[in-house]
Amino acid sequence: MLFIAFLIVAAFTFIGWYITRDVFSPFVLQPGVWFGILLLFYLSDPELYPIIHDFPISLIVWTISFLGVAYPTYYYLPDHSLISRRPPLLASVLTPSRLVLKLYLFIAIISVPLILYTLMRYGMERGESNLMTYLRIASYDDTLDKPDLGIAYYTIGVALIVFIFIFVYSSKKWLKILAVVINVLAALISMSKTGFFVFLVPMVYVLYLRGKIKLRTIGIILLIFIGFSIWFQYARSMASQQDSFSATSMLTIYIMSPCVAFDYYVEPASATHFGEYVFRFYYAIMHSLGSNIEPVSNVLKFVGVPEETNTYTILYPFYHDFGLPGVGLFGGLYGAFYAFLYKRAQSGQNVYFILYACFLNYLILQFVQENILSNFSLNLQYVILILFPYIFQQLSSRLSR
Repeated sequence: MLFIAFLIVAAFTFIGWYITRDVFSPFVLQPGVWFGILLLFYLSDPELYPIIHDFPISLIVWTISFLGVAYPTYYYLPDHSLISRRPPLLASVLTPSRLVLKLYLFIAIISVPLILYTLMRYGMERGESNLMTYLRIASYDDTLDKPDLGIAYYTIGVALIVFIFIFVYSSKKWLKILAVVINVLAALISMSKTGFFVFLVPMVYVLYLRGKIKLRTIGIILLIFIGFSIWFQYARSMASQQDSFSATSMLTIYIMSPCVAFDYYVEPASATHFGEYVFRFYYAIMHSLGSNIEPVSNVLKFVGVPEETNTYTILYPFYHDFGLPGVGLFGGLYGAFYAFLYKRAQSGQNVYFILYACFLNYLILQFVQENILSNFSLNLQYVILILFPYIFQQLSSRLSR
């Protein structure tokens, strides 16, 4: 069954490339990511449990439902349909407010280094031998002794948004370099490889569409990032883990083990509460308002495959909460979402281009985990931060008339 899934995603990848000739289109990326992952399974023969349960059929359902909705959405959504139907605030060609973007940049320049400094200083005062390890654990462990950053922590997301705006609208090299530095510092706050990946993807996407780099360059950047990730994982590991560190083991754990973990440890439709992972944001709000039902943790339990991992691919919340029907339903919703953004991004409106660039990394990271619904609060902040400069500019223009 796994080989059938491999053939299906391979076929859809080549079909998507034949139709779009765009490596960043959802019609190439969605199946292409899985094609690459499954190809690694066959080429490398990793020391993992064999995939023999429900992962292949779940992947098939996910891929077919995603693309089965994405293609009609793309082809039947009229060009510029939103222009004629926009509410007044979004009429005409949108331009962002420079004042708001300068404010974003100012917030990022002040808050990101300050947050990183505060965490590092606190770790040094605690006598931490490896600050990288401390920062990594502090990013997800609420029980760890760490400074209370309060509302300042929410300003980290501003760094990514202003980064994308700068690469889309600015031609100043010094400003782009500044944006890169700020986002590198933002990634160091959580000591997460994903933190680097989320700003690398939009940057590469913009440069590729502007003709600044080619597919060959993207391949080189990917290899450099993999090499950096191996070093970074070693550097942030505890001393006891560094002695047994292996680059092959690291790549196996982060790239291939989520598929195996899903295959062996995720039970279909096994949620204690209805849609507890899919609708986690709703449960979090209701709990803050007095509900007795606590939202589930985004940090999942570690399991052995036999390597230890706590990621279960993008399929996890849908399969766990609703079984295969959930995989099919939300696969279709994902497909409609990405096809809509992709087509609107091609319409010449940079607001959609920026939205697509912001959410692009989630499509690439589908082999690791689900990120849109599980981090819905953060993604809502991203959307608001992206739309606000345009809306503010529209309001300012109307008031100045």
